Amino acid sequence: MPADRISRQNESAPAWSRRRLLKVAGAAGGVALGGGLLAGCGDDGGARASSSADRVRVALGWLNDIEFAGFWNADAAGYYAEENLSVEFQEGGPNAPDTTILLANGQADIGVHANMQILLQAIAKGNDFRMVGAALQTNPGGLLSLASDPVREPRDLTGARILGQVGAKPQINAIFDLAGLKKDYEFVPAGSSVDPLLEKKGKVLTCYMTSEPITLRVKHGMKPGKDFVTVTYESLGLPAYATIVYCGRKFLRQRGNVMERFMRATLRGWQDNFEDPEHAARLVVGKYGADLGLDLTEQTRGNEVQISFMENDLTRRKGLFRMDAGRLGGPMYAGLRAAGVKDLPEADEVVDNSVLDAVYRGRTRV
Repeated sequence: MPADRISRQNESAPAWSRRRLLKVAGAAGGVALGGGLLAGCGDDGGARASSSADRVRVALGWLNDIEFAGFWNADAAGYYAEENLSVEFQEGGPNAPDTTILLANGQADIGVHANMQILLQAIAKGNDFRMVGAALQTNPGGLLSLASDPVREPRDLTGARILGQVGAKPQINAIFDLAGLKKDYEFVPAGSSVDPLLEKKGKVLTCYMTSEPITLRVKHGMKPGKDFVTVTYESLGLPAYATIVYCGRKFLRQRGNVMERFMRATLRGWQDNFEDPEHAARLVVGKYGADLGLDLTEQTRGNEVQISFMENDLTRRKGLFRMDAGRLGGPMYAGLRAAGVKDLPEADEVVDNSVLDAVYRGRTRV
């Protein structure tokens, strides 16, 4: 199973492309709240929550960049305020505790997790979490290679030198196993910089489609297909959800109406994002991630790419963020097990469709 966010060791990459340092859920307890707080307030002229608004603490799994585009749209447009919600976004990052720890310790009400594997393992350890929806139907993780020596299918990895982020080796092994191939490759730990690949220190680099390929396009003027080739983990047999919204079952039981209002506003923000990807990028660069030194062009292109991963047959029939317990427990769990993950909760028990059912009411938009 691809790790949706793997620790990046090379700090020369742009801040927005550095991915989270994975922490095994449950490995630490009683962790103090990390990351900054950003209270939802809306832009000038936008709707504002009343003094009696329901407070909601939302733990984000990474820095305030474009991967949370729909949340920023919803906040800036006043959608949360219209639902009488006062939303506090808790910024994540490489030094912040995993969102599962924050929810388990009562320091957050709702989590947004990029790494499905870590979330599932936290549930297997006794945390009574429920997945309410997933923004990304396809994990943006995958492999990047040069067109002169491309990797398009598992057999192209045979005998290859693979430049990989820490934690990616189990996924590479799973690709070989699922394809029925002998594990014949050399794994070289690498950061997020594309330089080693350009210098041909390896045949392929593990990457995120919203990051390193965009660096090749924006910074190096290279063209996909002509100069470089990308392939997702899903196309290599390892499908996964990403950017998963979840909460505790107790929260759903006691504050289900709050969760519905939060998701309704959030979905409006993501729907807006489809219409104007650059708008959210400007919000990130100028406001929500203003201290991160982000590049508008990279943020916009990253947003366009992630939008392409948000839709499939299910979402087109039933709306964005929809999850399929059968797909989770079937091909996704098969990929996890091939990567060595053993204790997995029952898929039907961890996916809760009731919130989105209540929000959509048979429609595909809100």
